[in-house]
Amino acid sequence: MSYTFYYDESNNIRSLYLTGGRFNTDAHENPSPAFVLAGIAHKGDQAQSKCEELITSLRLQQNIKELKFKHVAKGEFLDNLKSSKITQILKWLVESDYYLHYSSLNMEYWSLVDIIDDCCAHADLHGMLNYAPAGGRRAYADYHKDALYYIMRKYKADVLSVLAKYRYPNVTPKNAAPFIKRLNEIVKKNRQVSARLGGKMSKEDLSRTISLSKLFDLCRDIESLDMVYTHVPFKLIDGLSIFYRHCIGLFASSSHVFDNEYEIEKSFKEIESLDGVLGSSHFEFVDSQLHPAVQVSDVISGLLKNYFTFLAQKSVADVVEAKNSLTNKQQECLALLQKLIEKSDDERPEMLHYVMSQIEHHKHAVFMFDKDARDEFVRVVGGDVRNG
Repeated sequence: MSYTFYYDESNNIRSLYLTGGRFNTDAHENPSPAFVLAGIAHKGDQAQSKCEELITSLRLQQNIKELKFKHVAKGEFLDNLKSSKITQILKWLVESDYYLHYSSLNMEYWSLVDIIDDCCAHADLHGMLNYAPAGGRRAYADYHKDALYYIMRKYKADVLSVLAKYRYPNVTPKNAAPFIKRLNEIVKKNRQVSARLGGKMSKEDLSRTISLSKLFDLCRDIESLDMVYTHVPFKLIDGLSIFYRHCIGLFASSSHVFDNEYEIEKSFKEIESLDGVLGSSHFEFVDSQLHPAVQVSDVISGLLKNYFTFLAQKSVADVVEAKNSLTNKQQECLALLQKLIEKSDDERPEMLHYVMSQIEHHKHAVFMFDKDARDEFVRVVGGDVRNG
């Protein structure tokens, strides 16, 4: 089955890098680790439902030339759920022949994960680990990636200071072991604080902290960080074109219509003749004013960026409290978003793509699908978070 996908992005920061011992995004007015490439899709070349009719029904001010997220919602995600226009759009999409699709990236999490992969590779080389009790190598790595992200969030200044000191990701072989040692000192600091405060940390947080420290102990003599290493210091993410290409590659026989993004288009043109996926796929970058479905995608990407920012910045307890405090209006809007996600997941789970920590998967399942918050780390395969 071929589809036509329409896209817009939210929080495309172009690159993530360290400056003055901080992420460059920390200086933003409303910093968010979430990049979202998202929108709507339909089967075949034509949709029965007309986005023009939806936009007309919203009765926007006459001076507004095209629908944007800012025209229908304000504030953060919980504020967005109060919007009658967001509710109207989601209801229309649920009842239409359109599906939701998204690729959600936690950029801060993604910038750190290669550290764990390198540590696992070192342990494998020396036969140090048995992954079976953890459910396999992938499960073990994901658990410890989440643990490292937890430490970074809790001791952000300390962790970023270490990254800056060793010119991460330009960590040379001679600095590999000292780099891991310094990170481990921060991890062990967390354990000491937990003991001093009388166990105010959850058992799961303490457990993964201890396990991460053990992994770093195994890597006290690590020879190099091959997956981490690049020639350019301080630049953690150099462009996001890989996520645009990922969406095209997942549905290579479909058509992909992106809002104008000149840097991405330029990078694609440079490699299209050498890239089998791009060379054989149909994609275009368009003026959103001429494509109502791209305008609706702007609303979707803005809403989802706020949602995944909410998940990244709130604790499990915060998420539970927020869910229990929703008004009837907010509950109605959230229920429609849930139905739209389920509709799309039932059609093709690959339409829903996540790069985020285990704990964020867990919070997503708790908030969106009413999973029990006491069940640690709901396992997600593909987009099927409901049955995780």
